[in-house]
This record gives sequence, structure tokens and C-alpha cells, in this order.
Amino acid sequence: MATGRPPGNSPRTDDALAPPRSRGRVLDAGSAAAILNNFLEAANAVGVDAEERFRAALLGLRRHPEEVLLAIAKVQAGCRRRDYPLRWALVYAATQLNHNAALPLLRDLVLTPIPAEESADPHSFSTVGEETVLRTTAVEGVGRLAAGGNKKALDALFKFLAIPSLSIRRASVQAILRKDRRLGKRISEHLPVDQRYLLKVVPQKVTAVPQVPNPRQHLRRAEGRLLRKPAPPAFADDGSPSRTRTRRPRIGG
Repeated sequence: MATGRPPGNSPRTDDALAPPRSRGRVLDAGSAAAILNNFLEAANAVGVDAEERFRAALLGLRRHPEEVLLAIAKVQAGCRRRDYPLRWALVYAATQLNHNAALPLLRDLVLTPIPAEESADPHSFSTVGEETVLRTTAVEGVGRLAAGGNKKALDALFKFLAIPSLSIRRASVQAILRKDRRLGKRISEHLPVDQRYLLKVVPQKVTAVPQVPNPRQHLRRAEGRLLRKPAPPAFADDGSPSRTRTRRPRIGG
């Protein structure tokens, strides 16, 4: 995991990890980083005990939210901008804290303008798309805080509605409505007229969306191989190829 001191005049984190003495056991930088690293590993774990590992790591993360947030900020400062998997994992960890101390970090990320597209082929990989995912994930975290009664978080969600990104606006609208559906009129006042349809967008669970019975049905190839070998050509009695057109084999049936 990359680490480093924040550049320029960013706040120092390397000497400010100890919580107030009244909080009990003092964590050093290594301990906070270990808790964070343990959570990130558990979040990507697979196997029969993956869910149990994640729950245990999440509990550890939430026991020391301020210290973990400082560790997140420190890792972010030394993280390459194009290291999107790590950057997203850090934002996700901050959202899972469910702690008001995470609000400045999440809010500042959302309000930071998305850099111009850097990919030469944005259809296959888009830096704007990746940056948008980071911010919509942060919006979800702010929404959790708002749902828990944090007024500043709710104010931040309304502020996000002024951001040009339609994805960020959509995520913000849904987060506000989860907090209080009676806020629809206030939301509409912050949206362009042609985007007020966002108030009617309802998130669906995967299980509620109609599924394709056989997703391979219309594929000609799977993993570089034909799903079914074509039928051999028909031959006449004299051994020569028959001029009769053979029936095309049914693929995936």
C-alpha cells in the first residue's frame, strides 16, 4: 500500500494519529494503517469465511474512526492519481465508517472538479468515468450520514446538485430522498427543468430486474471457441460435396 506525506500545505497526518487521552488506548500510525489494510484485504477476500472476515474487519475499522480517517488521508496523499482501484477502496472504507468525521473528506472529494478526460480510448477506459465512480461512492457515504441525522451532510447533498455531472446529481437526489421523501419539492428547485425526472428514478434490486434465461443463447463464441461445432458438410453418394445447402447449426441451443 502506497504511503507518503501530503504535498504542499496539506495537513500533516504523520504526527497526529493519537486520539485524546480520554479515549483510552492510543493507536500509533502503524496500528491505524494495519486496521485499514486489514479491512481492504477483507473487502476483497473470497471463500467460505469471506463474509465473516469482512464483518470482523469492519468492526475493527469502526472502533477507531478518527485514526483510520487519518490513515486514509495519508495513503490518499501518496497514491497515484491513476491508481483507481486503491483510490476507490479508500473512499469505500471512509463510507463504511458511518462516522461524522468522514464528512469533510467525502464532501471535498465530491466537490473537487472532475479532471478532463485523459484516455485516448474512453470507450474502453475512461478517466472521467473512474473519477465519477469515486465521487458517486462518496455521495453514498454522505447520504448515510444525512440519514443518521447529520444536517451538514444533508446540506452537502443539496450542494452536490449544482455539480454538472448527471451521475452525481442522480446519486445525490436518491440519497436525499432516502433521508426524507418529503424533500422532493426542494430538490426540484435545485435541478434544471429537464433533469427533474431524476426524482422519479427508483433504484432496483438486482433480484427485481428481469434476467435473461440463457445469456449465452445468441453468442457464437465463448472463450474463443465455438459453443457448438458446425455440422460436417453433406456428401453425395459418389463422395463429392453435395450441392444441397445444409442447415446452419443452431448456436447455443
